[in-house]
Amino acid sequence: MFKIGQHVIHPGQGVCTVVGFSDEGPAPMILLRARSGRSETHLSYPLSQQNRLHEAISRDAAEDLLATYAELDVDPFTERNSSLEETHFKQQLKLGAPETVRVAKTMRCRIAEAEARGKKPSSYYARVLKEARKRSIEEFAVALDAEESEIEQRFMDAVAAAGELAALN
Repeated sequence: MFKIGQHVIHPGQGVCTVVGFSDEGPAPMILLRARSGRSETHLSYPLSQQNRLHEAISRDAAEDLLATYAELDVDPFTERNSSLEETHFKQQLKLGAPETVRVAKTMRCRIAEAEARGKKPSSYYARVLKEARKRSIEEFAVALDAEESEIEQRFMDAVAAAGELAALN
């Protein structure tokens, strides 16, 4: 069971804060607050589906993941149909870190590989990379109690240290 004030990963909204619980209505609910951009969204999430929510990454795990970014393996999943590939990677984003970071790294590598072959990268790579970056930065900012701009810079530094293209971060 989650506690009030705890940060969780909502499958559709990303990082949310548990703000309460409600027994009113047809089913017990977890009350969540999501911050996207400058606005807040208040959500009610069925308590019966709380297993779909994940705890946000801890401070120590976030620091460790940033420190060992270069060693993080890319996701080898491939499918002949790019729509099925995109679905796979979007499912991974629902799990929170470290999977969001792995997906971002995978998309960066796939874009670089396509460009190195003189090919235009699949358009879904950029879409998934953008969402993976957003979710990773949001979760790390909460875990490390830092501004998103600071976390973005730390990721760019980790990407550069790994020899990847920081511009794609």
